[in-house]
Amino acid sequence: MSRRIPWPLALFVAITLLLPILAACGGDGESEPTTAAETPTTSGGTTETATPAPSGSPAASPTSSDSTPTASGEALKIGMLAPFTGDLSDFGPAFWNAAMLAVEEINSAGGVLGQPVELVRADDGTSPQQGVEEARRLVEVERVSAIIGAAASGVTLPVAESVTGPSGIVQISPASTSPALTDANDNDFLFRTTISDAAQGVVLAQLAQEQGFQTACTMYTNNAYGQGLSEVFAREFERLGGQVLAQVPHEQEQASYAAELATCTEGNPDVLAAISYPESARVYLREAVEQGLVENFLFVDGTKSEEQFADLGWDVFEGMWGTAPGALDTEVGDAFDARYEEAYGRRPELPFLRESYDAVYVIALAAQKAGSTDPAAIRDAIREIANPPGETVTPGSEGWARALELIAAGEDINYEGAASPADFDDNGDVLTGAIEVWRVQGSAIVVQETREIDLTQ
Repeated sequence: MSRRIPWPLALFVAITLLLPILAACGGDGESEPTTAAETPTTSGGTTETATPAPSGSPAASPTSSDSTPTASGEALKIGMLAPFTGDLSDFGPAFWNAAMLAVEEINSAGGVLGQPVELVRADDGTSPQQGVEEARRLVEVERVSAIIGAAASGVTLPVAESVTGPSGIVQISPASTSPALTDANDNDFLFRTTISDAAQGVVLAQLAQEQGFQTACTMYTNNAYGQGLSEVFAREFERLGGQVLAQVPHEQEQASYAAELATCTEGNPDVLAAISYPESARVYLREAVEQGLVENFLFVDGTKSEEQFADLGWDVFEGMWGTAPGALDTEVGDAFDARYEEAYGRRPELPFLRESYDAVYVIALAAQKAGSTDPAAIRDAIREIANPPGETVTPGSEGWARALELIAAGEDINYEGAASPADFDDNGDVLTGAIEVWRVQGSAIVVQETREIDLTQ
């Protein structure tokens, strides 16, 4: 089910109130399959550069395809800064898979500037310090023209403000959802293909009201992501007439959260909103259930984890609700899902995979349009290829081939992505997106509806 909702005034209020707050996306507990070549490092990054198609991919390998690009310029090199280790490590392999699918489709249909695109992996470790170090390696050692990442806004923002912005390197995050990224000091080199948490927090509050909850507390991971999403939820829930009894921060991956839970549930709230990452949430959800501290939970993208629910017992959370940034219900998105399943043997259940895929296409199209792998030229061409006017082009080998024809003919193009139309505003934010409402049902996470968000209204 999909419905379009107007962009509420409360959302603008939430954004204004949260400009100082950095937030990050959460993770999903379902691991994605990887090929042997995709095994992530356990610490730090890797200098591995990948261009071959994933096993079973519908796209032909660029080394064997009849459409192998002929060299006519410098190869486009993109860094993939993702959490292969740390609290968000469930995301890294899946992000890589989605990005590699895009690389293979592009390379099998002509490449960029006559050369195959190269993708270089780097592990941010879900750590701002490691993320900055790895971003510097990608820029200074690997000499990438662009970076896709990071997942956590608490990693993305310092990378943008201390590495990519000052160095003049394009950065597109597929998953960082903090409202604060809008005003990052990034010299207009930071973009994102996912919608802000200002939207998710509002929808989460609406969901709480719709379920009849009058009082709530939040347990949130003590970083910019958790604080930002908790604040948006609390302000909107109270605007709707509810009462937030406590907002309780917690550190990641503690052995126990007894003290934090006691504070959160002291006033006997109707519901506890779990705004955390899976490794931490597993601990305090188990403690809350075993001690009977609260009967109802609400979840977000960070706690949308099948592994988490399986570990704790699906039946314990049967019928409970959550939200997450989602993708619009489109034929382009459905086509991505089908190609991903064909390539990797399973449906793309994790959030932000379409966004990772789109990020590759946006960078590649901009480089082709600019006729250069120079990062500033790519940056300047991004809105030209992503926003109207122009003939609509979509991802996939056929779509890429058509885009090459149009660009060669000097025609304008308008990229429509798998996750969204991928239209960027002056701050690098996408103008439209979706928040999905999901529910735990029968040992599965089932999306109930998708609420479209239009920032232009």
